[in-house]
Order: sequence, then structure tokens, then C-alpha cells
Amino acid sequence: MGLTERVTGGSNDAGRDIRVGIAFPFDDAEIETLAALSPRLRLRATRGTDQAAIDQIASEDLDGLIGQALPSDLARTPSLRWLQVMSAGIDALTGPDSPPWRDEIQLTNARGAYAVRIAQYTIAAILSVAERHRERLEQQAGGEWPDDPQHLVGRPLRGQTLVIVGYGGIGREIARLARAHGMRILAVKADPSRPGDEGFRLPGTGDPDGSLPERITGLDGLVEAAREADFLSITLPLTRRSRGVVSRDVLAALPAHAWIVNTGRALVLDQAALDAALAGGRLGGAVLDVFEEEPLPATSPLWQRPNVIISPHISGAGAHEELLALATENVRRFVAGEPLLNRVDIERGY
Repeated sequence: MGLTERVTGGSNDAGRDIRVGIAFPFDDAEIETLAALSPRLRLRATRGTDQAAIDQIASEDLDGLIGQALPSDLARTPSLRWLQVMSAGIDALTGPDSPPWRDEIQLTNARGAYAVRIAQYTIAAILSVAERHRERLEQQAGGEWPDDPQHLVGRPLRGQTLVIVGYGGIGREIARLARAHGMRILAVKADPSRPGDEGFRLPGTGDPDGSLPERITGLDGLVEAAREADFLSITLPLTRRSRGVVSRDVLAALPAHAWIVNTGRALVLDQAALDAALAGGRLGGAVLDVFEEEPLPATSPLWQRPNVIISPHISGAGAHEELLALATENVRRFVAGEPLLNRVDIERGY
């Protein structure tokens, strides 16, 4: 994989040059846009994203890095003080094989960059279920006009309750779109004492002050909230606290007609308990974009469930422009010494 160096000429600003590595498939024009942010900025970029690409960029004078992981040998990057990951979750950085975290490195994630696309996926899933699209397609395939079409009539979303488990950038954009359909919103988040959100978001999106939900509760209130759900949307990152939090007890608390939409992390949801609930007719159904094992094995019973809609982990795909906007703003802030967007507490995992 080739490396691209981007410099902008001699520096007229006070202070030394700042070197940032990029292991992400930005094209040449996008790299030039980033390089033009400051005459102090020096970029070293590769379009590779794996560990080998990151290690190729690593150097003793590297100040910042845009990539999905730390260099495998942190001794090679003694000056590194910022890592921007291009995912919302950081579970890849906290696993047993990850290098030990260095406290002087600021970590920022891509929270909010995927919000518009995943929110659209989620609302589309909810509308598809409410409007009985699958039943209508099955009817169409038969080529017959029904004598009584009542089984194809949709139910209105107005007044239905949507429980959003994980009220970050994605959950807030889901809430905004759901409220436009007249839905009642209940939110569940790890720290309900902080209803606001100062993370990255596109203008006019989301719920920055946390005013859309009727109430915001902690993870300990999830079972109670689930009892009121017509739809339950999972957008939680995977942390020690969130692993398996949508448990057998939560699934049992859901009304029998409720549907689940999971675009978060697979291990937040007890997949075996979900399949048992679906097989036993104790849930309306599920729209699933993430799975404990990916690709989902052909032997998984989920493929055969008539009330399951499966997609191959694509709900956030295509958010390149949003990721560029986030990277641009955080590179600008990093060079200027301003607070970065989407700071992550490595111990809490979000």
C-alpha cells in the first residue's frame, strides 16, 4: 500500500508543525482539503485501514492518527496524543489483544456520523412493519386481488411507543424522525443524568438538548420501559455494562406484538433468547442488521423465521461524507488546540 505525504509549505503560524497520519480511504482531493486546514499541518496518508496500514504510518513524530486502531508498538509513537476512530463503538480497542491504553492519548469516535443513515434504516424498518409490506408482497406474488384486504391494512405509527436503547447521536436522530410520525419516545441511556449531547451531528439533525423523549432512564429501567414498547430500537455501543443488557428478562417484558430493530452491537442483545421468543410466538418480530457471528451462518434458524428481516450489517454504510466532515472539524480543532468532538472515556467505553 502506498503512502501519500501532504504538506502545505512553510509554516507562518506560531508553534511547531503537527503531524497526523490517516489510515482511511479518503481520496486525493479530500486529503488536499484536510491538508489545507493549516500551514502547520503535515499529513501522511494511506487508503489502507488494517493494522499493517496503521503500523506503516507510525513514526516517532506522529501527533495524531485517524484510523481504527493504535499502532501495534506504541514505543514507535512517543508523541502520539490523539486517535480518531471512524466507528461509533470502540470495543475493538478494549479487547484482550489490544495494546495498553496510554493516558495522554485523547480518543474520539465517529458518534453522530452514522446517525442519518442508521436512523433512516430504522424508520424504514418500522414503517415497513407497520404498513405490512411483507404481507403485501406475498399477496402480490400470488397474483390475486383479495376479497377481504383487511389483513393488508397498515397500523398508524401516531401514538405508538418507540423505546430507544442507546440515546447517542444515532438514537437522537431516530427520535427526531419518529416524532415526525407522531410516535411517543422513551429513551434508555447509560447516564440519564446527562440528557444533552455535544457530539458531532449534521446541522438540523438529532436532539441535542434531549427534549424529544417523554422520559430518559438508565439501563436499570430498561425492563420497565420495554413493557410499554411497540417498537424497541437498539443503538447501544458494546461496553462491559451493555453486554447482554437486552436480556431474556427484557424480551419477556415486551408486549407480544412488539418488534425489535437492532443496528447497535450484536452482543448487546441475547440472540439465543431472541430466537426462542420468536420461535415461541412471544414477539411480533425483529429487524436485525448485526449478529453474534458474521456472516450469519446458513444454519442459523433466524433465516427461516417468517417474522425476521435480515440485512448484512449495512445500516450505516455509505457515510463517507459525514466521516469526512467529522475528520475535518476534529483535525482543525486538534491543530488549533481546541476541545475535540466526540471525546471517549476508554474506561467506560463510550
